[in-house]
Amino acid sequence: MKAVTNAFAPVWAKIQPFTTKYQAQLQQRWQRLQVREQRMLQVLAAFLAIFILWFFIWMPLQTRVAVAEQRLQSQQTMFQRVATGAAQIEAARATDQRQQTSLSANQLSGFINTQASELDIEISRVQPQQDSLILTFNEVEFDALVILIARLVERGVIIENLDASETNDVGIVRVRRLQVRAQ
Repeated sequence: MKAVTNAFAPVWAKIQPFTTKYQAQLQQRWQRLQVREQRMLQVLAAFLAIFILWFFIWMPLQTRVAVAEQRLQSQQTMFQRVATGAAQIEAARATDQRQQTSLSANQLSGFINTQASELDIEISRVQPQQDSLILTFNEVEFDALVILIARLVERGVIIENLDASETNDVGIVRVRRLQVRAQ
């Protein structure tokens, strides 16, 4: 604290003659005012202080709180969707591994295209890589993506990699990479 005081000492020394001059002038003017005028100015100053506190401190804080609550709600909704989707995938794995036949590598691309068109998913790029296919979607509904993955898992397709990120729209994700391989 002493260092701060020492740092501002030269500035304060230069400003002090002006402040004392104006302070004396303000006191003289204040004394010349009638008591009624002094009280009116005091009330005005109080209202002005309350307005400044409300407008420059309270309102921005309330706006930030509302935005934070909105983000929290969005994140909670996304978490619930992810948890539900994961549960659906796990349930599909458990039941359908016994029921469905596996897809061959030759059938994989056709099956993915059929499922994507049924779910209204637009595949922006399909890139073969060794035994796998790498799929890219610009924007897709999260629920439709979960259903697609569940159907792939049902047919014995191995999900090797999934790289998805949220978008500004609730329930919409961007899939940069979905790498799948037939068993």
